[in-house]
Amino acid sequence: MDATHIYCAACRAIRPVEFQRLLLDEPALGTAARCARCGWLALTMIGEAKVYCDVCDEIRPALLHEYRPAGLLSGGLVRCAVCYASRARLYGTKVSGEPSGSRR
Repeated sequence: MDATHIYCAACRAIRPVEFQRLLLDEPALGTAARCARCGWLALTMIGEAKVYCDVCDEIRPALLHEYRPAGLLSGGLVRCAVCYASRARLYGTKVSGEPSGSRR
């Protein structure tokens, strides 16, 4: 899934998401996923499959549980793989593993 939107707890609505490195010169510190409207920090991703979990207070592997909310967007719930605490609700378009020219 290519995340284009996030559930923002501050706005209490689904809003566009923006991704920014925490420090531009140090990519190892991770990427912040924020509400594009108000700047609320939804989660911090470290690498491709790790998130900072504030329940564990550590960097942990992440799980993405797919779900199908009403509407046009696909959804995914980002969770800590250790304590299963929900980190964020992401929404976006589904990415196929097949090249677009291989449809029958």
